[in-house]
Amino acid sequence: MDENEFGKIKQLLLLLLEATEMESIKQWALHVTFQYSLERFPTMNGTDLWIKIKEIYTKNLHLSFPDQEEPGQSYRRVSGDAFETYLVEYLNNIPALEEAGIRALRLKGKAFSNFITSLGLSTNEIREKDVDIFLQGISPDGVVKIFGALFPKASYAERIRADEGASRKLMSKGLLSLTVTLDARNELGTEQSPSVKRETINGGAFDACYSFNKDTIEGGRVFVVDPRKKTPSSNGLVKKILSVWNEKSMNKSGLNY
Repeated sequence: MDENEFGKIKQLLLLLLEATEMESIKQWALHVTFQYSLERFPTMNGTDLWIKIKEIYTKNLHLSFPDQEEPGQSYRRVSGDAFETYLVEYLNNIPALEEAGIRALRLKGKAFSNFITSLGLSTNEIREKDVDIFLQGISPDGVVKIFGALFPKASYAERIRADEGASRKLMSKGLLSLTVTLDARNELGTEQSPSVKRETINGGAFDACYSFNKDTIEGGRVFVVDPRKKTPSSNGLVKKILSVWNEKSMNKSGLNY
């Protein structure tokens, strides 16, 4: 990426940061800029683009918010939420999932507690903050079912073990559980020399891990996805969600909500 192209990303991010004083503006600005960058630079690794956006954000935050905290700390707080928001919108705009009646959504408040209770669990066992995204589908007979959960991580510096407990509890109740990552620090290692994160994934903490970083080494339960490819035949994450939903939607004893 040359300086002119890099400047286009910088211009967009700074423009978005200055668009409003909403508290959520930073999260929204990161999310929108990442979406734009993936489309504008179709051959670049998505994770490399994310890192470029981080560089712009941390160097220029004080231009938009002079009284704000240290930029690195601000970025760490908002980047996880930005990736989560990106993932929800990404999945909800994939034609194959839309046609199957599948949506990614967040459950909050009573909706969350009612669903967790319906699983025979308590909100002491799984708290609202423990699960970022749920997967919901509409079966052929019109019944709405929640059949899975996603645990997004821009980087596994955000502790994977923090998600493991909730993930295992949901899997024990028959739900699909996936971790989706940008693997921004290349923390998964290899099958031959696995990191603790990879060992945790391969040890059954999740059904699978899907990385949007083309430099992540596949193996075991770790798979690489190009987010620009959105068909089941070209995107393992989409294929997995569809295949599990097709199985569970035909199961009359599935989880209704």
